[in-house]
This record gives sequence, C-alpha cells and structure tokens, in this order.
Amino acid sequence: MGAVDSPLDATRSRLELSPGIAAVARGDEAERLARRAGIREVVFGVQDGLLTTLGLVTGVASASAGRTTIVLAGVVVALTGMVSMGTGAYLGGISERDLKAAAIRKERHELATRPEEEHGEMAAILHRSGVPLEKAHDLAAMLAEYPQLWEETHIEKELGIPPALPDAPIGDGLRMGVTFLLGAIPPIVPYAVLHGLAALGVSLAVSAIVLLVLGVAKGRITSSSAMASGLQVLGIGAAAALTGYVLGVILPRLFGLHLPPGAA
Repeated sequence: MGAVDSPLDATRSRLELSPGIAAVARGDEAERLARRAGIREVVFGVQDGLLTTLGLVTGVASASAGRTTIVLAGVVVALTGMVSMGTGAYLGGISERDLKAAAIRKERHELATRPEEEHGEMAAILHRSGVPLEKAHDLAAMLAEYPQLWEETHIEKELGIPPALPDAPIGDGLRMGVTFLLGAIPPIVPYAVLHGLAALGVSLAVSAIVLLVLGVAKGRITSSSAMASGLQVLGIGAAAALTGYVLGVILPRLFGLHLPPGAA
C-alpha cells in the first residue's frame, strides 16, 4: 500500500503542474511583456511622425502656400525627423545600456569585496518591504547561499534594473526612424493629389482616423480604455493641427511674409 501524500506534497504537485507557473519558469511572461513594449514603441513612433508632420503641413497650407511647397515641406520634416528620432533612440539606448552596465559591474565588485555590507543592505531592503528585521537577515543569508540569485536580487532590488541588459539598440533606432516616417505619410499624401481646402480637409480627416486607430491600439496594448485612449490621442492631434494652422496664419502676418495663393 503506497504512502499517502501530505497536504504540502499535494499542493506542491498542483503548483508544478500549473500552466501559469510553467510559463513563468520558461520566461514566457517576460518575453510577452517585451513584445508588448516593442509594439508600444511602434505606436508612439507613428504617432510622433504624424503629429509633427500634420502640424507643419497644416501651418504651411494655412499660409496659402502651393501644393509643391506643402509637399516638399512635409517630406523634409519627415526625412529629418526620421533621422533625428532614429539616431536619438539609438544613442539614448546606448547611453542607458552603458550606464546600467557600469552600475552592474560596480555592484558585482562590491558583492565580491564587501559581502558583510551587502548582506546588511539586502536585509535593509527586505525590511523596507515589510519583512521583520530578524527574518530579513535570515532571508538575506539564505539568498547568499545561491550566488546567481544573490547577485540578481541585489541588482534588481538595489539598483532597480534587470540583471540581463538588452541587446544593442540598433533595432530600437531603426524601428523609431521607420515608424516616424510611416506616421508622416498620411498628412502629406492628400496634398500630392488634391488642391486647396480639399487637400486640407482630406489630410485632416485621414490623420484623424489614423490617430484614433493608434489611440485605440495604444489603449489595448496598455490594458486601458481603448476608446478613452483613442479620443485622447485624437484630441492631441487636433490640438497640433490647430496650433499649426494658427501659426501658419499669424506668423506670416506678424513678420510681413505674404505668400501669393498657389505659390509653389
């Protein structure tokens, strides 16, 4: 007759078979979150490109500029923005990674050369999180028995960064540059095929639709209200277009710059 499993053994067996725990053990949750963060960057890149370009072409159009001038201005800001956003994301990613790598190297050196002080720091961190001080010291000593876990816990709890640094941020730079350029296209295209108020109206309408869709997508990605997020992004876009229009009307008059209607 076989031994009867204790309640603790039965609980452990259920936990080991849990799909959620198995997914965490494989790193599926972290990978899923990383993918969602990448999609969010795409949404924000398109949004930045569209809003920047929409404000500019609306302002230029409101100054009675010709179709060629408007399209050329839009293309210039799209290309320069693509380069600026792409290189900025790349250089920012490198700087952030180098800063975190230096902090991790420093922490590893302190763990190797000042173990007692690091033990005290970990106990203090655990105590701050609600663990009684005596138990915090015991738990810190237990963690120290496992070098990899000890190091990773220090890096995460003390420095607030993941122990595994991201890859070279070339992909971030390319993604940001390309998405900015894609976002700049909708406000420009109507001016390439239409004239005057028709081009302005279609540009605003197409941009509004894209902004609403982007906002809804952002809301779904961030698990917030999709419609509220869509209306928020649409409102920001409307403000950008209105600002561009007002500046396009006021600034030329302020500085005595009067382009003839239809000027190319």
